[in-house]
Amino acid sequence: MRRVQLPSGLASAMSRPSIEPPFRCRRGACSVTKNWKTAGLAACAAMALAACSSESESEDASADAGSAMSVEEAAQEFSKLEKPQPGQYSLKVDVTSFEMPGAPEGMLDQMRSALEGAYGEGFCLTPEEADKGFEEQLGQVAQSGECNFSRMDVDGGQVSANAVCDVQGGTMTLDMDGTVSATGSDIVANTKMDAQGQTMEMTMRMVQTRTGDCAA
Repeated sequence: MRRVQLPSGLASAMSRPSIEPPFRCRRGACSVTKNWKTAGLAACAAMALAACSSESESEDASADAGSAMSVEEAAQEFSKLEKPQPGQYSLKVDVTSFEMPGAPEGMLDQMRSALEGAYGEGFCLTPEEADKGFEEQLGQVAQSGECNFSRMDVDGGQVSANAVCDVQGGTMTLDMDGTVSATGSDIVANTKMDAQGQTMEMTMRMVQTRTGDCAA
């Protein structure tokens, strides 16, 4: 059984050096890439991952270095979140929109099926992972130097964030909104990627729910 951290694998995927695209397609067959499949929130591929700001706002924020949050500021916001309880979690992913101009017929349906099917087994969150909370995930993102936060707001269990990341051959913009508690999360995220001459935009909802203790 895979072990990942809450509120989503977004941080895990974003922390990889030279972040990879969420899909690889060969000869008309598409599959979720390893880093995204094991990420769990999404969030990113979507954060993740409804968008909390417009595309133009995200681009303006990333272009303005003065508006970027410091690592300390983002970590301080993350520290407001209640630590997750250890245990077994279910994870449901619903891709609500997926656009890739110029993609061959049927490819988008394959991508959607691959993404939604990648998380069916759920995951076990160990006491050690739960005790780390969410600040370490943010630290991994910050240390990678690949992503910059222009917004990270936490109010009670409500979370809203924007990040711009360097991916292989281009950039990715992520907007996410949702709720996080000690026993689960409900996140909606929008991801827009422009890499290697191809654009992709996706919106997904990810719901994680604690279902009980981990299997012995």
